[in-house]
Amino acid sequence: MSESEEEFVKVVIDLPDAEDGVGGEGVWSVKVGEDRYEIRNSPWHTLEINFMDVVRAIASAENKNPVVQEVVRRGGHRAIQIVFCDEGMEKKDVVFARVEELGASCENADGKLYAIDLPPLVDFDSVADYLEECQGMGWLEQRYAAQPQAMGTEDLVN
Repeated sequence: MSESEEEFVKVVIDLPDAEDGVGGEGVWSVKVGEDRYEIRNSPWHTLEINFMDVVRAIASAENKNPVVQEVVRRGGHRAIQIVFCDEGMEKKDVVFARVEELGASCENADGKLYAIDLPPLVDFDSVADYLEECQGMGWLEQRYAAQPQAMGTEDLVN
């Protein structure tokens, strides 16, 4: 099946302890096996799941979206979430240009909140250090999961 023929499915990530008050978020995925879904966009509210991770997700009913239970295999991508401060809104183009020069890409949530996706070969520290400089100038706030992230459950068994 080609990517254009893939069927996209929203899976739900429950976030009962989210610092930003969001109780959950839906992310696009593609079904890759029994209760297995490959994440196809960068989450904006969770730090534990990244683009291309494979998760186990189960729907409580046929008319409900599957809810993520665990990460079963890491896809190698990592994410940094940023929120632009009022002082940094006019600097977004500068920030995104540098992030892209470093090999990462940005996904917009609402014009202030963005997920920065770092593919496997992109140096995490270079991007995080640059964003830390931006944070020091009052342009944005950043957050990311502790690195390296925990392995997926299937990665641990193999």
